Amino acid sequence: MRGFHCVDPAHGRIVFTGADDEELFGNIKAHAAEAHPALTETQIREMMAGADWWRSMATSGNNAGSSPSAYDK
Repeated sequence: MRGFHCVDPAHGRIVFTGADDEELFGNIKAHAAEAHPALTETQIREMMAGADWWRSMATSGNNAGSSPSAYDK
């Protein structure tokens, strides 16, 4: 299971999940179409990739314990 968090002052924190990256992408894309229409598919995929990077940072070294944005359940 893959997950991603979207946090925005307009709607607070929303948690998305998907069986794999493509299902997760579809769920985020549906949300973005309504809440963040300026985001492109490329930007969404880049955020997912960046969130994977942040997950690695949030679970190691001095950053351990930070809240990850993308994660595997």
